Amino acid sequence: MKKPKNWGQIKGGLNSPGNTKEIKIPKKDEKLAEFIGIALGDGNIHSYIKSKKIRNYSIRIAGDSRHDYEYLTKYVSKLSQGLFSLEPKFHYRTGTNCMYLSLYGLKLVQYFSELGLKPGNKIKNKLTIPDWVWKKDSYLKACIRGLYDTDGSVYELLPHWPGLFQIYFSNKNLTLLRDVRKALIKLGFKVSKISGLKKDATPKIYITRKEEVQKFYKTIGFKNQKHFKKFGQR
Repeated sequence: MKKPKNWGQIKGGLNSPGNTKEIKIPKKDEKLAEFIGIALGDGNIHSYIKSKKIRNYSIRIAGDSRHDYEYLTKYVSKLSQGLFSLEPKFHYRTGTNCMYLSLYGLKLVQYFSELGLKPGNKIKNKLTIPDWVWKKDSYLKACIRGLYDTDGSVYELLPHWPGLFQIYFSNKNLTLLRDVRKALIKLGFKVSKISGLKKDATPKIYITRKEEVQKFYKTIGFKNQKHFKKFGQR
């Protein structure tokens, strides 16, 4: 696995200096909607101030280096550079398979706060799909794709139903999960009720019917190859 030039190592903590570099303000379109979905899925927005020298303003997207490397280093990297004119940094957590794409900048965090995506705990802040994304189905589809590429899963119903697939989305942020379900219904999908609410598990929603799975694949699709390849096996 060839690592990008801007690859680094982290041992945890938020000890990168913040900065006030300028960013490009993107137009509200499908690309921004997709990045927002990615950030809502496996991303975190940080605004950390410890002293004048130790600050961190960043958006960090997490992934598994075994499965998400190509998606983060190629697709999300290109998407973020095009949107904000910021070059992402890549890190991995020592001794684990965790990897991160990070975009740094105070103005970037401020911009996302203006969009309604405030830094801090996503669950406590009840971060969810911004209002403007609901205005066009194309925006919603892009946002849903970003969410499923990061926090969604695709698996074949083996051993009983080879060739049949199920798509599910899980998230502990119930506000977001309910909105994802609402968005899918708005887009014409038949989706399950939220499961796992009364159990010690992360709540999920499922798309199971064969025609619905195929519809998702054709009309929303995936950019993360780990999902796309599972369908390509058949």
